[in-house]
Amino acid sequence: MSFWDTSAIVPLCVNEGRSQSARRLWRLFDEHFVWYEAAVEIESAFARLERESRLVPAASAVARKQFAKAESNWSTIETTSRSIELALTFPRQYGLRALDSLQLAAAMIWCGERPKNKDFVSGDSRLLKAADAIGFTVHVLS
Repeated sequence: MSFWDTSAIVPLCVNEGRSQSARRLWRLFDEHFVWYEAAVEIESAFARLERESRLVPAASAVARKQFAKAESNWSTIETTSRSIELALTFPRQYGLRALDSLQLAAAMIWCGERPKNKDFVSGDSRLLKAADAIGFTVHVLS
């Protein structure tokens, strides 16, 4: 079982330098958990890549198909009042931005606030550092 941050999911869908690492880690875990609102972040990432001409229309269509395939193989973690409480502490405690705080809080809800021996996958070094400090087993995309 593993919790996946948006920064680890996008490379599953869009060919980039970290895609091979993301695919290897995806295959490593039999269950994948993702924050419910991550889908909006993923679509935002696709749109940004399109605006920057780093994702051409054909590749964009492939990315969205890959996204749909990945999404059908994960379980979502809903935002709760407890996750909001947790997320409110993370900017000051770990220097996280709002959405990263919500991602980490969702991971804490997923593991019942017992992160020891729970896998957290991300491509964001600051988020990984915070997840590690909390006690998750972190997996960085290389």
